Amino acid sequence: MVGVVAVLTSSVQADRAASRQTGGGTVPETTRTQESGYEILEHTADIGVAAWGPTPADAFAAAARGMFAIMLGSDPQGWRGNGRPATIEVEVTGEDWPALLVNWLSELLFHFEVDWFVPLSYEFHECAPPRCQARVTGRHLERLDDVCGVGIKAVTYHQIAVQVGETRTDVRVIFDI
Repeated sequence: MVGVVAVLTSSVQADRAASRQTGGGTVPETTRTQESGYEILEHTADIGVAAWGPTPADAFAAAARGMFAIMLGSDPQGWRGNGRPATIEVEVTGEDWPALLVNWLSELLFHFEVDWFVPLSYEFHECAPPRCQARVTGRHLERLDDVCGVGIKAVTYHQIAVQVGETRTDVRVIFDI
């Protein structure tokens, strides 16, 4: 299982000042001490997530947690919503890291919109282009009363960035709200 520590901030001005260009977008430089985590990014008329982890799977899990923190109004790990426990298998393909990240998050968004599924933990079987596959454990909601965050319409390629290093992976993704 992937353990993730969340860091929620309303702005990332220090990170933006020290950002680096990667794959068409920027991944903020960080001095974070957490092994894995995410930050909510403000963006004109949209919202996004910068996430990181020691492996691509950890960073993808952190990005998913950040996306659901936006939609739920709180970090999924501390969220106390209604519903019954459930496990789903998620498998997506993508020709490169940005496509794989967009497809991964889009698939999780689809399961939330159609099945009211909120993921809480991730067990990755594979996470490298052209495929990402994971067993995702969470809750199927009975009602949406406990969801008080911002609705996400789509995962976008706007300013997307994925930087895979030997000891750390950083990602950035913007959502259409």
